[in-house]
Amino acid sequence: MLTRLQVQNYALIESLEVEFRPGLNILTGETGAGKSILIGALGLALGERADSDSVRSGARQAVVEAEFRIDKYQAVKKIFEDLGLEWVGELSIRREVSTAGKSRALVNDAQVPLAGLKRIGDAILDMHGQHQHQSLLYEERHLDFLDGYARTWAEREAVGALFREYQKIKSEMEALRSREKMTKEKLDLYAFQIREIEVAKLYEGEEEELEREQSVLANAEKLHSLASEAYQWLYQNEGSVIEQLSAARKAWDQISAIDVRAQEIGKSLSSICDQADEASRELRRYRDSIQFDPDRLEGIRQRLDLIRTIKKKYGDRDGGIASVLNHLARIKSEVDSVEHGQEQIAKLEFDLEAKRVDLERACLELSDKRQAAAKRMAKEVLGQLKDLGMEKASFKVEVSQSEEEGGLVRRGGRAYKVDPSGMDQARFLISPNTGEELKPLARIASGGEISRVMLAIKTILAETDQVSSLVFDEIDVGIGGRVAEAVGRKLREIGQSRQVLCITHLPQIAALAQAHYRVVKREQSGRTLTTVEALSDKERVEEVARMLGGEKITESALRHARELVGKQ
Repeated sequence: MLTRLQVQNYALIESLEVEFRPGLNILTGETGAGKSILIGALGLALGERADSDSVRSGARQAVVEAEFRIDKYQAVKKIFEDLGLEWVGELSIRREVSTAGKSRALVNDAQVPLAGLKRIGDAILDMHGQHQHQSLLYEERHLDFLDGYARTWAEREAVGALFREYQKIKSEMEALRSREKMTKEKLDLYAFQIREIEVAKLYEGEEEELEREQSVLANAEKLHSLASEAYQWLYQNEGSVIEQLSAARKAWDQISAIDVRAQEIGKSLSSICDQADEASRELRRYRDSIQFDPDRLEGIRQRLDLIRTIKKKYGDRDGGIASVLNHLARIKSEVDSVEHGQEQIAKLEFDLEAKRVDLERACLELSDKRQAAAKRMAKEVLGQLKDLGMEKASFKVEVSQSEEEGGLVRRGGRAYKVDPSGMDQARFLISPNTGEELKPLARIASGGEISRVMLAIKTILAETDQVSSLVFDEIDVGIGGRVAEAVGRKLREIGQSRQVLCITHLPQIAALAQAHYRVVKREQSGRTLTTVEALSDKERVEEVARMLGGEKITESALRHARELVGKQ
């Protein structure tokens, strides 16, 4: 529900703020006062095209702010999720338009693209009249209206779920077939690769081990020479390290015999000597273990060449042997999938046909309900139109299906196209006058007629429609008297479950307002300004009297106005 509208520097409006109420909100005023300008500002806030010419002369930009209270509208929540906005149950919109033609839209203080703003606007408000924000003109929305009337949203959602499940199984099957076809073409290649890799008997870490052994074998002579030299210095040479350590230990043993404080140092020297003895033995064993084996060295070089060749052919650049083994596992899996693929495809084909049958049954049941509801809906809309002064109108809800070769729904030897909404398309056809051909609603020229058709539909859909606010501009074109009062009653009836904003020139409609606003144009400091005033009960009677009798309000007009207002 629209709770507040604030406008600055838009057309004739310098600055105004209006707080709207639930139910039927009526806006009246003399012709040219700026009522439609106010509706235009609201349309701008809801994503209509911005025009720099609409910025008030002398101002840098026009700003429109609109606040809505949103309670349970899932469609709006979904749009918020799509736009990455946080859902808080309230909606604040700010639209800025500069004289340079630049436009900016903010929703709850977050900037959003204009297309996103328009999606939000379409979900929360229908505007009918001069400023087109009309869901009735979009035939793709007619099926939504029909499902709302038929109360078939649950069935439609079930059809959508089945359709998505069918598409998922189909995608899996097509992917499997594609992979199977591709793999069949590569079977010989894969068999060669598997043999080549498996014959090589690679294992992770082998390359590193071989490189270390190669380094030792390639430097065996040098390693033997260095180990011998170290052994000699440590043990064999005259004056070797061990010989000198032994001499030092003997000397310290004599010191310790005299001074007990030196015993701990003696123990350390003894330990060092033992370690030097063990090191010399290890050095000798290491020296003696070094072998000169040219055959082994050549074998390692050949093995490393093989590993590097296979890595280059089947591995990642930096993946090592592990990437080769991963490649082996993958192609073996693909070969295995070919061997068992037909079984999987056969199962998916069975599942797909079973899902198609379920989808077909659900689509046909939904279509039958829609077609039965379409006749009832057309009859009820026609009854409402007669009450609204369109006694000679004809109205039809046309439900059709599109044939498609290989379509998912079969009936009577024909196949039909299906999408997540089912197998049907719907559109509203109307003939406003006797003898005229039924035509799509969008081709009707009169905004007043479209508004009355929407009023009729909204009356019968009041319990199911999720749009929270309706705006009617020029709904009273070409009517008066009894019909005008009937239109007003319809508006009031819809106002029991939806907020209605209506611009009218008819006192019969204005008298039924639950909140009444007067749009006034006046001059101030040489400039023309449009303002909006919320009327008290007394002022409402006076405004209805003005609408009845003209600028000069007579006692007779006041008496008649009190009767009209009192009848509500």
